[in-house]
Amino acid sequence: MLMKSQKQPSLNALRVFAVAATAPSFKHAAQQLNVSQSNITRQIQALEEQLGTRLFQRDNRVHALTAAGQAIAADVSQLFNELDRIIERARNLSYTEHTTLKLAVPESFLRWWLSARLAEFYSLYPHVQLHFTTIPLFPEPGSRAHVIAELQHESLDIAIHYGPLKDKTIQQQALYQPTYRAVSAIDSSTAWASRLWHIDVNAPYWALFKRQQPALTKQLQLRPVGNSNIAIDLMAGSDQVTLLDSLYLQHPQLQEFSQAPELSVQLPDAIQLAVKQRQRQPVAVIAFTKWLQSRLHKG
Repeated sequence: MLMKSQKQPSLNALRVFAVAATAPSFKHAAQQLNVSQSNITRQIQALEEQLGTRLFQRDNRVHALTAAGQAIAADVSQLFNELDRIIERARNLSYTEHTTLKLAVPESFLRWWLSARLAEFYSLYPHVQLHFTTIPLFPEPGSRAHVIAELQHESLDIAIHYGPLKDKTIQQQALYQPTYRAVSAIDSSTAWASRLWHIDVNAPYWALFKRQQPALTKQLQLRPVGNSNIAIDLMAGSDQVTLLDSLYLQHPQLQEFSQAPELSVQLPDAIQLAVKQRQRQPVAVIAFTKWLQSRLHKG
């Protein structure tokens, strides 16, 4: 009789026993586990010492379990079947839980900054899918109320917009404070004030720009547009002007734009990322938020 060890049997030794108990020989067990036959023998011997009993007959002509081995073989096999089931369930959960994030973002932010960086996000988090809808960059009160309701009812996971949402059920983080700068697709000797300006006259940056540049704005020839995307499209191939978030000038299509840094204005509030207030945020929300913040800091 073997002396019983106080050391707990290792999980690896128990799995070796579970395979060897149903295999025709230790050689076959070694092939199933992709290890050497001597490794199987050592694991079984160590397990027998820890349990204080023989599990296999010591007869080279016969590969057979002892009475003790037979008594525990079915239970050990069932234990590992259950463990495999638990592991597979955990893997399936990791692929399905919080894998789709519903985001509402301004079209200009998506088009001129975010879209070019999404490949990096997907490479880091391949099991998180992003479902996009668009919202105004500068939401009116009615749009803000709609965004709040969508977040509260979990129709949205994340909303990105300018200025804070005034609701205690919404958690917000400032992403960056936008600076709007006069830009043109073509450099020209024509004075900036003499060119045609495409401006969203309802945007807060224009109201602030007018207060800071009253003399200039009185002489400008303006053509109102609905947003920055329309302005950029209309300016193509001309020396016409718009005010554009300087963050977007990192986009390859806009990097060659001529800029007038002296004709710029920084907005008082930040672009915000809003989520529903929770004691613990979903993992995918945290992952996207931290990734977005790090990319904005990198540029």
